[in-house]
Amino acid sequence: MKKISIVNHTHWDREWYFSAEDSIFLSDKLFTDAIVELENHPGTSFTLDGQISILDDYIKIRPEMLGRVKKLVDNGQLIIGPWYTQPDALHIKGESLLRNGMIGIFDSKKYGQYLHVGYLPDTFGFNSQIPVILNELGLHSFIFWRGINPQKIGGYYFNWKSLGKGNQVTAVNMPQGYGTGMLLSDNHAYVDKRLDTAIEFIQKFEKGNDILIPSGNDQLDIIKDFQRKIKNINKIGKYDYEISDYQTFVDKVSQRDDLPEYIGEFIDPVLARVHRSSSSSRMNIKLKSRRLENLLIKKAEPMLVIGRSVGLDISQQLLIRSWKKLLESQAHDSMAGSVTDPVEQDIMHRLTEGIQIAEDIVNMVENLIAKKINLTKDEILLFNPDGHRFHGYKTVELLTKSNDPKIDNCVTEIISQEYVVPRDNVLMQDETGDHYIKESGYYISKALVKVELPALGYKVFKVISHDSSEKMQQSENAISNNILSINFMDGKVDLTYQNQILKDVLLIEDVANDGDTYDFSPLRNGQKFMLPFDHCETDVHHDFSKMILTGGQELPKSQVENTYQGQMEKVTYRLTMFLLPNDNRIRMQFDFDNTVLNHRVRVGLRTGIHAKTNIASVPFGFIERDNEIVPHDNWAETPVNIYPFDSSVSLSNENVTVTAISKDISEYQQSDDILWLTILTSTNELGKPNLVYRPGRASGDTTKQGHVMIQTPDGELLGSISEQFSVLFTKKMDHLNIQQAVNGDDLSIPSYQEQELNLFHNRLDNKIQFPTIEKSEIRELELFNLPKDYLISSIYPSYTDQSAIIVRLENVGENKIVLNKDDFGKNVEVVNALEDKENLDFTIAPMSVISLKINY
Repeated sequence: MKKISIVNHTHWDREWYFSAEDSIFLSDKLFTDAIVELENHPGTSFTLDGQISILDDYIKIRPEMLGRVKKLVDNGQLIIGPWYTQPDALHIKGESLLRNGMIGIFDSKKYGQYLHVGYLPDTFGFNSQIPVILNELGLHSFIFWRGINPQKIGGYYFNWKSLGKGNQVTAVNMPQGYGTGMLLSDNHAYVDKRLDTAIEFIQKFEKGNDILIPSGNDQLDIIKDFQRKIKNINKIGKYDYEISDYQTFVDKVSQRDDLPEYIGEFIDPVLARVHRSSSSSRMNIKLKSRRLENLLIKKAEPMLVIGRSVGLDISQQLLIRSWKKLLESQAHDSMAGSVTDPVEQDIMHRLTEGIQIAEDIVNMVENLIAKKINLTKDEILLFNPDGHRFHGYKTVELLTKSNDPKIDNCVTEIISQEYVVPRDNVLMQDETGDHYIKESGYYISKALVKVELPALGYKVFKVISHDSSEKMQQSENAISNNILSINFMDGKVDLTYQNQILKDVLLIEDVANDGDTYDFSPLRNGQKFMLPFDHCETDVHHDFSKMILTGGQELPKSQVENTYQGQMEKVTYRLTMFLLPNDNRIRMQFDFDNTVLNHRVRVGLRTGIHAKTNIASVPFGFIERDNEIVPHDNWAETPVNIYPFDSSVSLSNENVTVTAISKDISEYQQSDDILWLTILTSTNELGKPNLVYRPGRASGDTTKQGHVMIQTPDGELLGSISEQFSVLFTKKMDHLNIQQAVNGDDLSIPSYQEQELNLFHNRLDNKIQFPTIEKSEIRELELFNLPKDYLISSIYPSYTDQSAIIVRLENVGENKIVLNKDDFGKNVEVVNALEDKENLDFTIAPMSVISLKINY
């Protein structure tokens, strides 16, 4: 007989069409009711949505409930964790997902035990490497809803393996969602029409005797008198029902020896919407989130490691505070952009706060080390936050009175420059009193420097000031290095690589968007515009060259809204291309001044490669996707070949591979030999019904009974938007080389001058005045230098041991990597992301990671 496990839970969106503060307010009543109900019924349990942040929020307003909560957690009645928030799992870095689990588990432990299941009930699809992330968090099971195609698997309960097959979890799908058994009632109408129907639906594919029925829904209260209701349902139903929890259920399923196996991602909208094109909705949120994400992983964390190595006392809780701002903003609704305008404003402000904290960490380390080593005003301190020694080009900012500063013994070229004019009547205060002086003018220069830097450390350089009147060389609409050449003629860009000429390689497309904040959807009979470039400027220097293309185009104010019929607005745009010597990539920046509504803007890269598949990066690996989409009319959404990518996407043949790299853009579509990268999608509604790509009801419940349509004018993204990407040319598809190129794509590094020209250039400089700090003569520091073929995913201070750091390495290839233990020093051990010691050798499985704890 079928055994039906019914789990009482609530799904708790921290923010959606309501704010985080609204959610906290609701929790005061609902969570308190749940605590009372559990205390009165010791035989029942309640799962608090798999995210600990909502309980933290509740305890802040109900501190007197802490002891009662801990007791219920200890009894196994109140089930909490393991995540900090319910994260998006397609548009954020693997490191962010790991931090979500790490911080979630560490915070959950404050209350007691936590759910050892990767429970993500409402996330809009899943990348193929979730098993890697879960195993690294000490989790070996997964419960989810969206993105599954049961025909590919042969069941709803199965073993999900990572791309490299080295990681595995027992996966349990909820094919009808986390609300399958909501509003549990012990009467025939409920059992016959809802409960039995759901079980029969699951049995069509699932052959096991154990079936899961989650009973709960969005912001839904605990089911009262649960034991009595289940007892009565057993009297009238035709199955054997029992009160259960997610851990108990997956433990039973994992014992089966007939579970199917699956390798791949979950982005198919067969049974539920995955909002595939949400990758480009509310790009302002995504851009700011990615900025904070990269700032934390690539700069703030390793800079804190460097700072601690020289004795600086900076709390790691500041780092965690910044991470929490990001993780709250990467919750599935928040990151997808399917929120109201007031919530979007909350998210943007929260991300701004996170960026400020991360920048303050970097600023503090720079400032205090400069003071520690007595950096003089004619010196600059350059940092390398990477664990590899560096020799090549980086960009730094210089504040000088001269217009052509140089870094001694380094090739230095000024890329861009701003002159700050002199000021009169400036107050100067010293021991003799107040004085009013004239402050000299100065230059803020962005400089390209060819430099050698130690690994994970710093080095002091001399700044040489002199003035120059040298004019930049102008070329006739062409730039080149020894590998690539770019020509602009008759409004089109041609490119030469390996003596092969690609014609018209850059395209700008604008189409109407009839969708909403969940999804892009084409307008029926909408008009497409190709935006031309009409002007070209080139600058050729000794060590770099750039081409700036500009254009403008009259577009309909809105093709979607009849209110604007016949009205036109001009949009302007600029594409800057940047070449370095001996570099096989073109660095690009696209700036778009948006003045029109309800549309999508994309940059097209013509590759000349007519491939049937494309290869995109995912967390800790690469996935090959078939570009052909088979239409399915009965799916929850229209399947389209619009995909997310982690940091790169490639087209490849036997002669050449062309790769688009971006830390900003996260959505692409292949059309024959063109890779389309989405710059923005704008809309002014939260949810709309009857879209071309999403027929039927509106997402977001706006067409539910008693609900209203919600306008989102901020979603139109009026104003300027800027995004950076690169195009890389290689002879073959090599995962390691591409990921190394991704890691080296950002030319900026932390740098610091002890200067008085602008004490607000770094926000804290004017307040870090007389710190107590032990002086040092160390003017060049290297903590360790790893072999070049070791891909570093992250370096950060240990969460459990102040004398240790964590180095996480990734293997994005298809063969295992054996590390040399001696490369890390004597005091190194293999741990997981929770810093639990692992009984593993120094080997990284294909498309996986290894975490190393190093004591110094």
